[in-house]
Amino acid sequence: MSEEKEISFVAKHYRKNSFSVDKAWASLGVASPSKWRGLRAAAVVAGVVVLSATAAIIYNHYEPSAAEPTVGTVAETPSPSEVVRVIDFEEATLPVVVEKIKEVYGVRVVNLPENADCYRLSLRYEGTAEDLLTTINEILDTEMSVEK
Repeated sequence: MSEEKEISFVAKHYRKNSFSVDKAWASLGVASPSKWRGLRAAAVVAGVVVLSATAAIIYNHYEPSAAEPTVGTVAETPSPSEVVRVIDFEEATLPVVVEKIKEVYGVRVVNLPENADCYRLSLRYEGTAEDLLTTINEILDTEMSVEK
Protein backbone atom coordinates (compact mmCIF):
# COMPACT_ATOMS: atom_id res chain seq x y z
CA MET A 1 0.00 0.00 0.00
CA SER A 2 1.17 3.43 -0.71
CA GLU A 3 1.44 5.98 2.00
CA GLU A 4 -1.53 7.94 0.64
CA LYS A 5 -3.79 4.87 0.70
CA GLU A 6 -2.74 4.07 4.27
CA ILE A 7 -3.61 7.56 5.42
CA SER A 8 -6.98 7.52 3.67
CA PHE A 9 -7.72 4.10 5.19
CA VAL A 10 -6.96 5.33 8.70
CA ALA A 11 -8.95 8.54 8.14
CA LYS A 12 -11.94 6.58 6.79
CA HIS A 13 -12.05 4.03 9.61
CA TYR A 14 -10.97 6.20 12.54
CA ARG A 15 -13.50 6.61 15.35
CA LYS A 16 -13.12 8.95 18.28
CA ASN A 17 -11.90 7.20 21.48
CA SER A 18 -11.24 3.98 19.57
CA PHE A 19 -7.69 4.02 21.00
CA SER A 20 -8.73 4.83 24.58
CA VAL A 21 -6.61 3.39 27.39
CA ASP A 22 -9.72 2.79 29.49
CA LYS A 23 -11.35 0.80 26.67
CA ALA A 24 -8.21 -1.27 26.21
CA TRP A 25 -8.17 -2.22 29.88
CA ALA A 26 -11.90 -2.93 29.77
CA SER A 27 -11.45 -5.23 26.75
CA LEU A 28 -8.95 -7.22 28.82
CA GLY A 29 -11.44 -7.44 31.70
CA VAL A 30 -9.36 -5.28 34.04
CA ALA A 31 -10.57 -2.13 35.78
CA SER A 32 -8.92 1.00 34.44
CA PRO A 33 -5.88 2.07 36.47
CA SER A 34 -6.91 5.70 36.11
CA LYS A 35 -9.87 5.01 38.40
CA TRP A 36 -7.47 3.85 41.11
CA ARG A 37 -5.03 6.75 40.72
CA GLY A 38 -6.86 8.95 43.24
CA LEU A 39 -7.09 6.13 45.74
CA ARG A 40 -3.39 5.32 45.37
CA ALA A 41 -2.46 8.95 46.04
CA ALA A 42 -4.67 8.98 49.12
CA ALA A 43 -3.10 5.73 50.35
CA VAL A 44 0.40 7.16 49.91
CA VAL A 45 -0.51 10.33 51.82
CA ALA A 46 -2.09 8.27 54.61
CA GLY A 47 1.01 6.08 54.80
CA VAL A 48 3.31 9.11 55.07
CA VAL A 49 1.13 10.59 57.82
CA VAL A 50 1.13 7.32 59.79
CA LEU A 51 4.91 6.86 59.45
CA SER A 52 5.58 10.48 60.44
CA ALA A 53 3.31 10.23 63.47
CA THR A 54 4.96 6.96 64.51
CA ALA A 55 8.42 8.49 64.17
CA ALA A 56 7.37 11.54 66.22
CA ILE A 57 5.91 9.37 68.98
CA ILE A 58 9.00 7.17 69.14
CA TYR A 59 11.33 10.17 69.11
CA ASN A 60 9.46 12.04 71.85
CA HIS A 61 8.90 9.05 74.11
CA TYR A 62 12.21 7.27 73.68
CA GLU A 63 14.02 6.87 76.96
CA PRO A 64 17.22 4.88 76.83
CA SER A 65 17.32 2.22 79.50
CA ALA A 66 19.94 2.73 82.14
CA ALA A 67 22.58 0.08 81.70
CA GLU A 68 23.36 -1.56 85.00
CA PRO A 69 27.01 -2.29 85.65
CA THR A 70 27.86 -5.95 85.58
CA VAL A 71 29.29 -7.69 88.62
CA GLY A 72 33.01 -7.18 88.97
CA THR A 73 33.27 -3.89 87.05
CA VAL A 74 33.81 -0.45 88.47
CA ALA A 75 32.08 2.58 86.97
CA GLU A 76 34.72 5.16 86.15
CA THR A 77 34.11 8.88 86.26
CA PRO A 78 35.88 10.94 83.62
CA SER A 79 38.90 12.92 84.74
CA PRO A 80 38.60 16.71 84.50
CA SER A 81 40.72 16.70 81.34
CA GLU A 82 38.22 14.35 79.63
CA VAL A 83 35.18 16.59 80.22
CA VAL A 84 33.87 18.34 77.09
CA ARG A 85 33.33 22.08 77.52
CA VAL A 86 33.03 25.18 75.33
CA ILE A 87 35.61 27.92 75.68
CA ASP A 88 36.06 31.27 73.83
CA PHE A 89 39.08 33.53 73.41
CA GLU A 90 39.35 36.85 71.58
CA GLU A 91 42.89 38.25 71.13
CA ALA A 92 43.86 36.79 74.53
CA THR A 93 47.47 36.36 75.60
CA LEU A 94 48.64 32.80 76.26
CA PRO A 95 48.79 33.23 80.09
CA VAL A 96 45.14 34.40 80.02
CA VAL A 97 44.22 31.41 77.87
CA VAL A 98 45.97 29.00 80.25
CA GLU A 99 44.24 30.57 83.25
CA LYS A 100 40.86 30.25 81.51
CA ILE A 101 41.58 26.55 80.73
CA LYS A 102 42.41 26.02 84.40
CA GLU A 103 39.16 27.77 85.40
CA VAL A 104 36.87 25.99 82.92
CA TYR A 105 38.36 22.48 82.95
CA GLY A 106 39.85 22.37 86.44
CA VAL A 107 43.26 21.21 85.17
CA ARG A 108 46.82 22.50 85.45
CA VAL A 109 48.69 23.34 82.24
CA VAL A 110 52.47 22.79 82.19
CA ASN A 111 55.30 23.67 79.77
CA LEU A 112 54.14 27.23 79.18
CA PRO A 113 56.71 28.94 76.90
CA GLU A 114 58.95 31.64 78.41
CA ASN A 115 57.66 34.28 76.01
CA ALA A 116 53.98 33.36 76.60
CA ASP A 117 52.89 37.04 76.70
CA CYS A 118 53.94 37.38 73.04
CA TYR A 119 51.35 34.84 71.87
CA ARG A 120 47.79 36.00 71.16
CA LEU A 121 44.90 33.66 70.47
CA SER A 122 41.33 33.99 69.17
CA LEU A 123 39.19 30.89 68.96
CA ARG A 124 35.99 29.15 70.03
CA TYR A 125 36.55 25.55 71.04
CA GLU A 126 34.33 22.69 72.15
CA GLY A 127 36.11 19.62 73.46
CA THR A 128 38.37 18.32 76.18
CA ALA A 129 41.26 20.18 77.78
CA GLU A 130 43.82 17.83 76.22
CA ASP A 131 42.33 18.25 72.75
CA LEU A 132 42.26 22.02 73.20
CA LEU A 133 45.93 22.09 74.21
CA THR A 134 46.83 19.86 71.26
CA THR A 135 45.09 22.33 68.95
CA ILE A 136 46.80 25.33 70.57
CA ASN A 137 50.18 23.55 70.35
CA GLU A 138 49.63 22.96 66.62
CA ILE A 139 48.60 26.58 66.02
CA LEU A 140 51.31 28.25 68.09
CA ASP A 141 54.04 25.58 67.76
CA THR A 142 54.28 25.12 71.54
CA GLU A 143 54.57 22.00 73.74
CA MET A 144 52.06 22.60 76.55
CA SER A 145 50.24 19.70 78.21
CA VAL A 146 47.80 18.87 80.97
CA GLU A 147 49.49 17.83 84.19
CA LYS A 148 48.30 14.39 85.25
